[in-house]
Amino acid sequence: MMAGATLPIAFTVSTAQTLTVTLKNPNCKALNDAAVCIPVPENGNYKSATVKIDGKEIPCQMDDLDNDGRKEELAFVVDIAKKGKLKAEVTFSTDEAAADRYAKRTHAQMWFKDNDKTRSYTEKQHIATDTVSERVDNMYSKMMHHGPAFENEIVAYRVYFDSKESTDLYGKRVPQLELADGLWYSSEVPSLVKERNFGDDIILVGQTISIGTLRGWDDTKDDPEYVKKQSAGKLMDPCMVMIKPFDYRQAHILAKGPVRTVVDMNVEGWEYKGRKLNLKSRYILYAGNRECQIEQYLSQADGKGEDLSDMEFVTGVMKVGIFNTDSVELAGLHYMKDGKGLCASFGKDWPDGNHKLYPQMSSAALAVSIPSNYVTRTIDRKEQILYGIHPDKGNKIAYRMAFCAPDKEGPKLTENPWTPKSWFNWCKQWSQLKPIVVEVKK
Repeated sequence: MMAGATLPIAFTVSTAQTLTVTLKNPNCKALNDAAVCIPVPENGNYKSATVKIDGKEIPCQMDDLDNDGRKEELAFVVDIAKKGKLKAEVTFSTDEAAADRYAKRTHAQMWFKDNDKTRSYTEKQHIATDTVSERVDNMYSKMMHHGPAFENEIVAYRVYFDSKESTDLYGKRVPQLELADGLWYSSEVPSLVKERNFGDDIILVGQTISIGTLRGWDDTKDDPEYVKKQSAGKLMDPCMVMIKPFDYRQAHILAKGPVRTVVDMNVEGWEYKGRKLNLKSRYILYAGNRECQIEQYLSQADGKGEDLSDMEFVTGVMKVGIFNTDSVELAGLHYMKDGKGLCASFGKDWPDGNHKLYPQMSSAALAVSIPSNYVTRTIDRKEQILYGIHPDKGNKIAYRMAFCAPDKEGPKLTENPWTPKSWFNWCKQWSQLKPIVVEVKK
């Protein structure tokens, strides 16, 4: 190199693309924090986006949901009038955006448990992870709160990392994010409960369907006497088929906010009804929404892509408090189903078998709404309301779940106190809501 010569400067030219997006509310009801999701253009390696409505920037996030290194979806939430229409200006950029540019309204977490008994609950040094996997069913007890947990300001969910894959529920008193500090078991941190008005776990799942869990079903195993053999929900409905045996299982947090969380529960090689299946259960929770969207993706484990629409599975809700003998008037007496895909329950029970740590019963109200095209039949059992469901021709099943914590939620979370009547009315209206219509123009 000649004396005095300089090396060329390496730099990257930022590129951007702006789209006009029209949002339409097809419902005769104004929506707050309505979920919007649009595909990211494939003609550029876009790493961030800015969304403006009426010239005002609103929070958004871009997610890579198939782990191929490219972000495929842009998500945000909007307030929109009944039958209303909004125009959004969306600009995609190849520049990275600061991770903290928007305040977080959602959160997801998963931890390897610290079992050091010399450390107190608040001193534990759990190891955070976004992915955990296993080939034998032994990680459940090694995980803090037994699997991934995710929340927005209104509700929190967790999914058990075992063959039940049950969904558990955490009710809140005030709108806030709190799992990062309470780690789900807020009863262990009474000072924080008092100082920040934390919520808590509200249901005892047992061996039931819980809420929104996908399971297998086998009518040939039915036993008319099984309910008499039940003890506080500890025994399983004989027709219920857990997600086992399997070859491989994984829990994966794909997105942690600020606008939504996305969590996948993946199973490979599930042996069910003479076939080996792969199952991806995806949970999507948006800011400000009581509901959680569930997408079930099924495929043949041998990769042949066979149509699985002839296979039947089940989901639904447990009848909260059905085995509760301490409060008969509230135990399992309130539930409903419409035979088309909506089911709900409202009851009261102990949220945990440890009555020293959980000295009071909790009310819980649950609901699942399934599009009728997936529904094969209604199955009303002693401890749960189920729908038989089958995949569409693309081997997918999509539905929604929602819940409330009637004796916890304050006026900032609910306009009026929840009762069985008000909850079931809410469920009927919620089940009829249609998603925002999105029209994209370059």
